[in-house]
Amino acid sequence: MERRSEILHHIQSKPGITFRELARELGIGIGDLQYHLYRLEKEGKVFSRKVGKRRYIFPAGFEGECQRLLIAISTETRRRILLLLMDGPLTQSEIAKRLGLSQPTVSYHMGELVKLGIVDARKEGKSVTYTLSYDPAIIARVIKEYRPSLWEKLADNLIDLLTSVGDEE
Repeated sequence: MERRSEILHHIQSKPGITFRELARELGIGIGDLQYHLYRLEKEGKVFSRKVGKRRYIFPAGFEGECQRLLIAISTETRRRILLLLMDGPLTQSEIAKRLGLSQPTVSYHMGELVKLGIVDARKEGKSVTYTLSYDPAIIARVIKEYRPSLWEKLADNLIDLLTSVGDEE
């Protein structure tokens, strides 16, 4: 029971955590974690959402809009794409070039972001232009509120970028 309370507390402090992350961060075996999550879901204290190959776990009553955003920012590549799109619409090839990624990689992640409703896709001739379907301020609020360590990492990256620009002058 104490173990289950620890798991619940961790999910409440980090909503949208993946099953694997939860197991790793708490040092719990997969079978043990599956059992406790099953019990927590039966008790109505948590729920999970499977997207692609990952299972995301949320505390009961967690708002839907934030669920999608937390799933979207759960991977580094998607976070980088969303940050790029905060500046405005881009085509798939522009995103691939700016991030140094292959077209298929960008295509996969854009498909996931479109399915989640975070990004809109508009076909223009042979290319597809992507735009955020969320206000960038909402995305920033969700990151700051639910993933403060990620927020700090983004701030550190910005400081590094500004420092390097100053050095080049």
